[in-house]
Amino acid sequence: MIYLFYENLNKYNTKKINSQRSSSDFGNCENCKQPNTFYAWCQTCDPEKNDQQGCSSGDSRIDKCIKDFQCKATMHSEVIEWIPFDRLEKVKKIGVGGFGTVFSATWLDGIRTTKYEHGKYVNCRSKSTKVALKTLSNSRNFRENSPDFFLKEFKNHMECRLEGSNLEIYGLTRNLNNNEHLDIKAGEYLMVFQFANHGNLCKYLKKYFTKLTWKDKLLQLMEISSDLAKIHKAGYTHCDFHSGNILQDHSTSYISDLGLSKKIECISTNEIFGVMPYVAPEVLLGKGYTSAADIYGLGIIMTEMSTGQRPFDGYPFDVKLATMICKGLRPEFAPGTPDCYVELAKSCMDQDPQKRPTANDVVLNLFHQYKYIKGYNNQDKLCIKNKYLAADKIIKTLVIKPQIHPESNYTSKSINISRIASKVKSTK
Repeated sequence: MIYLFYENLNKYNTKKINSQRSSSDFGNCENCKQPNTFYAWCQTCDPEKNDQQGCSSGDSRIDKCIKDFQCKATMHSEVIEWIPFDRLEKVKKIGVGGFGTVFSATWLDGIRTTKYEHGKYVNCRSKSTKVALKTLSNSRNFRENSPDFFLKEFKNHMECRLEGSNLEIYGLTRNLNNNEHLDIKAGEYLMVFQFANHGNLCKYLKKYFTKLTWKDKLLQLMEISSDLAKIHKAGYTHCDFHSGNILQDHSTSYISDLGLSKKIECISTNEIFGVMPYVAPEVLLGKGYTSAADIYGLGIIMTEMSTGQRPFDGYPFDVKLATMICKGLRPEFAPGTPDCYVELAKSCMDQDPQKRPTANDVVLNLFHQYKYIKGYNNQDKLCIKNKYLAADKIIKTLVIKPQIHPESNYTSKSINISRIASKVKSTK
């Protein structure tokens, strides 16, 4: 099992623990007498109770979307809901991406949880909780159209969450009033989700890179690749996979920003969006996104974890760089990076997408490397441990000097693939 790499039960995905237990472990529902799917939770009866107690968005189509996902919840903490905007306080703008603005806020009602008290399990809420909000593009005036086009990112996250991805989604809200201090327009809908106290992985590396050991970084990469495997298992490709779209809450990593994610059968090759250094060469040449293209992005992130620097910083993100990527240019690794790590990252960045490993393959490979650092008694692997320990010492001596270029923009934007394809063809 790929989940063995977690060091304690607090790091396990609760749903995976649930799936490994017999339903009889959770008792039977007092109402229908059928086995519960989790402590104090019956998937048949409890969503109906929640529906009777919950708030309405005022739009039957959005209410139906929320209810559909509520009925799929196998435990109390998975239940999403409509959250009135007046239940959110201390709203503060914390970031702007290519497809939305992100805010932090305090949710007065608190997140759902299950606890054991007085000899039984009960469903309850935590105290007021800090959460994140993200605007959903084109959500202000949809009345004449289906809300599906702006609910896409929310639905993508929920579908992947049901497969076990780690980012917690709490529900939807809507701002009804213009606020000159915030970049939220009246009528705009927002997704409410887990707050990450360290922002994204890029910011986290910038602040803590020299303090992180290779053991820390391998564990982070296992979490990231495991989350990516769950997205792929749900039938999606991320299509915008880079370190700015990986959230860092304490020491745990979560993949976010699934707004561009698509079911594999729905992917078009006509137009792409992304951050150029993370985009696979075949995608730059117009062949479309696949799960292998996400793996390429993972390989680029692995170089970033090695050096502490964004890929190709100092380069303009233009047709010339794209052409060099298509011809085999890849980011470098930091001095002392162990060969087994470099070999895995290079396999992820292979020019041929068919030769790249799957996300599950990456998890297992990283787990074995992590296991050797942890001190498993295998003399044959002692050299790997020693290389990582030596690399830890080198990290503390590295001088990181970002080389900012005015045309280097690590925010997702449209990429003209026809110009790239023409340039590559003309330079053969």
